[in-house]
Amino acid sequence: MINHSLRYLKNFFLSKKAKKNLIQKTRKELHLYWKDPRDKDNSAALYLKEGGLRSKFLVKLIKKHTTSFQNSVLEIGCNVGRNLNYLSHAGYKKLSGIEISTEAVKLMKKSYPVLCKSAKIYNSPVERIIKKLGDSQFDIVFSMAVLQHIHRDSEWIFREMARITKQYIITIEDEHGLTWRHFPRNYKTIFGKLNVVQVEQMNCKHIKGLSKNFMARVFKKRT
Repeated sequence: MINHSLRYLKNFFLSKKAKKNLIQKTRKELHLYWKDPRDKDNSAALYLKEGGLRSKFLVKLIKKHTTSFQNSVLEIGCNVGRNLNYLSHAGYKKLSGIEISTEAVKLMKKSYPVLCKSAKIYNSPVERIIKKLGDSQFDIVFSMAVLQHIHRDSEWIFREMARITKQYIITIEDEHGLTWRHFPRNYKTIFGKLNVVQVEQMNCKHIKGLSKNFMARVFKKRT
């Protein structure tokens, strides 16, 4: 019992220290990592190779809530473009993406040349682009495992997402994971304060490559 209590207290204080370290990390440090992640778990090549089931899940979710393949779609953090490519094959033509990694965009152009001829890709941190986009410019704005990496200093981009969407925001994010580059948030609470309302949510533990920490949420813009 004593050993268990000591382990609990140790984990508690380590957790507080970890949280302090998170606060000390700057947005610049986070950007530098995502511009060129060297660890194999986040390499552009891995994103290209894996994740087909996640992309199929995304396409199914979008098709459930939209009625036209003419809807314009923006992905926040599109990486090598796997999700956008699946949407393209599903029939969506007005596709755009924002991606911070130059290497990922280069691999996208090499791997999905047809997609890249028609899609608009912004190779930049989202903070530099999103304020330049127009009000209600996109019918759908979505992210998958990207908003969880947005620095706390950049949480204002959630307000911008609500501004630039005309119909829907879709988030598929880890809402509980906590590391130096993972920021846990409840997106229902966040977007509920903006001009959108949640119309669907589901846990993603049944999707390969995600976990019970991931929630898929669909928000509809108030008219």
